[in-house]
Amino acid sequence: MAEIFTPQVVNLIVRGGLMIFVLLTTFAYLTYTERRILSFFQWRLGPNRVGPQGLLQPLADGVKTALKQEMVPRKADKVLYFLAPTLTLSASFTTFALIPVGEQVALSSVPVAILFFLGLSSMAAYGLILAGWSSQSKYPFLGSLRTCAQVISYELALGLCLLVPIMITGSLNINDFGMMYRSENWNWAYLVVLAPAAILFLISSLAETGRTPFDLPECEAEIVAGYHTEYSSMKYAMFPMGEYIAMVAMSAMVVHMLLGGYHMNLGFVDLTYWAGTWTAGPPEAWGWGAYGDAISLTGKGFSTTMTFIVKLFLLIFTFMWIRATFPRLRYDQLMRFGWKWLLPATLVLIFATAILTAIIGPVQAPAVDSAAQAAMEVTLNARH
Repeated sequence: MAEIFTPQVVNLIVRGGLMIFVLLTTFAYLTYTERRILSFFQWRLGPNRVGPQGLLQPLADGVKTALKQEMVPRKADKVLYFLAPTLTLSASFTTFALIPVGEQVALSSVPVAILFFLGLSSMAAYGLILAGWSSQSKYPFLGSLRTCAQVISYELALGLCLLVPIMITGSLNINDFGMMYRSENWNWAYLVVLAPAAILFLISSLAETGRTPFDLPECEAEIVAGYHTEYSSMKYAMFPMGEYIAMVAMSAMVVHMLLGGYHMNLGFVDLTYWAGTWTAGPPEAWGWGAYGDAISLTGKGFSTTMTFIVKLFLLIFTFMWIRATFPRLRYDQLMRFGWKWLLPATLVLIFATAILTAIIGPVQAPAVDSAAQAAMEVTLNARH
C-alpha cells in the first residue's frame, strides 16, 4: 500500500481533489454571478432573497435540484442514458486539468496538451449527442442532431485558431503559449495574427459550449429543451455544470493565447511576482508529509495564480456580456456563419502566420517553468 501511495501519487490526488472542489464551487457561483450580471443589464434585481445579497442562492438551487424527483423514460437506453451526463461533465473536468493556472500550479505538464484538449472538448459533445439519442424521444433527438452538426462545424475553426500559437512557438504545450510573451525573441508583430485568432477562438468556443447566441441545441422555443428534455434532478444539473466548466476552460485557453498566461508584464514593469518569494503551507509540526507538499504554495505560485484568475474572470464576464447583448441566431445563420465566414477567416490567419514566422522566425518560449517544476519534483523526492 505504501508503494502505491507515493508522494507523487498523493500530490496528484490532493491537487486533483482541490481542483474538483474549486471548479464545483466556481460553477455554483458563476450561475449566481451570471444572474446578477444579466439582471444588471436588464434593470432587474436578480437573486436577493436567500442569504445576504442572495449569496446563498446557489446552495438553495443545489439542494432543490438534488431533492427533485428523478424520472427515467421507460423506453430509454438505460446505459447510455446514465452515461451521457457523466461523459459531458468528466470531459470538462479533465480538459481543465491540462491547463496551468500558475507557476508550479498545474495538475500536469503534457508536451502535447493541445491534442488532448481538442480530443476532450470533442468528447463532451458525444455526451450531448448520446443524451438525445438514448432518451428515445423526438425532441431530445432533434436537439442532439443540432448539437452534432454545430459541434462539427465549429470544432474545425476552434482547432485552426489554435494552430496560430502552435506555429509561432513550435510547441503543443499550453504553457508555452503564455510564456512566449516573455521570450527574448518575442516580436509584437505577432499580435496581428494572435489577437484575431483569440477572438475567433472565443467565438468558436461560444458555439462549442452552446452559449448564447449559439444555443440552438437547447432552443426551448422549438424543441422544448433540446437534448436534456427527458433528464431531471442531478443528471440534468450535470449538463449545465459541464457547460460552465467548459466555458472556464475555453476562457483559460484565451488567457494563454492572448493575455500572457499567468504573467503580468506591462512592458515597462513586470508585476508577475508581486507576492514575493515566501512559501505557504502547513507547519512541519502538523506532520502532513506529502499532503503538506501538495498544498504548499510559493509566493510566485500565489501571485501568478491570482493574476491568472483576474484575467480569467474578465473573459468569463465577456461570455456573460455577450449573452445579455446578442439574440439567438437562426439555425441557417449559425451554419452559414461557421462555414462561410469563420472557417475562411481562420485559414487566412494561418496563411498570415506562416508568412510572419518565415520572416521573423518562431518564438522560443523560455523554459523557466519546466525547470522550476523539475526542481520541485527533485525536492519532493529528496524529502521522502
